[in-house]
Amino acid sequence: MTLSNTWPRHGKVTLKPFTETLTETEWRRFYECFRDPEIAEWNGSRPLKMPLWLFKRVVMGEVSRGDRMGFGILDEKGEWLGTVELYEMTRTEATLGILIGAKNRWGQGYGTDAVKAVLEYAFCTLRLQKVKLRTYKHNLRAQRAFEKAGFRHVPTPPAPTPRFNFGLAPKSEFVPMEITREDWECF
Repeated sequence: MTLSNTWPRHGKVTLKPFTETLTETEWRRFYECFRDPEIAEWNGSRPLKMPLWLFKRVVMGEVSRGDRMGFGILDEKGEWLGTVELYEMTRTEATLGILIGAKNRWGQGYGTDAVKAVLEYAFCTLRLQKVKLRTYKHNLRAQRAFEKAGFRHVPTPPAPTPRFNFGLAPKSEFVPMEITREDWECF
């Protein structure tokens, strides 16, 4: 596979924009990430049940909305490891989400490299002022990776008890983190 010199990269990873044509193998690896019960649990969701053709349609529909940018995380050999995205994008900030689906690569720095690559893209290309995220309190590995990339923990105001839960984790289970362009330039 030939990697584009214009795609974001850092350390061991290159980020392939979802706006590029994904290969059938990339689509299958992407899809399988969301079908894996262990990964779904770390991601606070249920394993995906929809067929691959519908998954492709949903992903491309989300990409075309304009308030999110998704990337496949590729290793040194161009193999698919997972995804990283900026969503809830405004002119000044975005929320970051990442998923390393290749479990045999967990704990090897690929997530940190992917976060650094997407932050450089967010701050230098998109000219955002802030990138935020939230992760589960028990996901200490993710928190360490985000800290290595320059994120800091931010306090959360107490949230009112929701009337309806809809099966989502309570906000108290999340750790909010953020990084500003100023923090990143100094990092």
